Amino acid sequence: MIARFIHDRVKDWIRDRVAPMPIDLMKYFRYQGNSASYLIPRTPAPPQGFCSQGLPIPPSSFFINYKTSDEYLKWGQKDTGTMLEVLDKAGRALQAGHRVLDFGCSGGRMIRWLKEYSAGCEIWGTDISAAHILWCKQYLRPHFHFLVSTTLPHLPFEDRYFDLIYCGSVFTHIEDLADAWLLELRRILKPGGLLYVTIHDENTVRLLAQERHHALAKKMTANEKYNEYVQSDYGVFTVYRGPDSQVFYHRDYFCRMVSPAFRVLSVAPEAYGYQTAMLLEKTAMR
Repeated sequence: MIARFIHDRVKDWIRDRVAPMPIDLMKYFRYQGNSASYLIPRTPAPPQGFCSQGLPIPPSSFFINYKTSDEYLKWGQKDTGTMLEVLDKAGRALQAGHRVLDFGCSGGRMIRWLKEYSAGCEIWGTDISAAHILWCKQYLRPHFHFLVSTTLPHLPFEDRYFDLIYCGSVFTHIEDLADAWLLELRRILKPGGLLYVTIHDENTVRLLAQERHHALAKKMTANEKYNEYVQSDYGVFTVYRGPDSQVFYHRDYFCRMVSPAFRVLSVAPEAYGYQTAMLLEKTAMR
């Protein structure tokens, strides 16, 4: 185990120094006046260093809660595969000609696993982190398209544009504007289009109580408000605010919240780690 740990650390250290990274992310995203600058070359640099599916792996600072590149890739593949299985079981498999949006794509952890569909589909990724989007633009194009969004519920796409929008662990961090964001995503979905969204629900609460060694479980169970709220008859509650918020829904409440804008097609507990995946279909609002 120790040898494996050392191997993974060395591998990530080497990858971060071999993989192309001309953008000085730290300097640019501190906004230091005239010294804050960046460059994206006109011709993308060919993949170097560690790759997967012929695509570069992002720097380890993008891994968030994943310790190694192998773990980052494994869970990205798993979560994407689970989503595709849910779509297939619902009889709504991804097909050529579809337009897809990864809402909250981060460094492309899931979108990279849709590369085989990119020749026949138009696939977009968006995130509020400019650092992640800059990296994706440089290394994951031309297979995918990317743009930086904001925390305000607006996206620069025309009405009824997408066939599928998926949001992995995004609505777990949106508190006050969740309804507005759901309606904005509905606006850019085609009639009958699908929204795949993962949430913390009562099953997540049960799992976190069983596995207290998990980082999220430690953080939540140490919070006085969390311990109070999970014992209540909650519909939705938030622990912390802003980017660090953790939002928990009771599943029945969430289903009522998305109606009448969406119809719930399926519910898949533990489809995204401890989170439950809800497959929603855009309906005609009365």
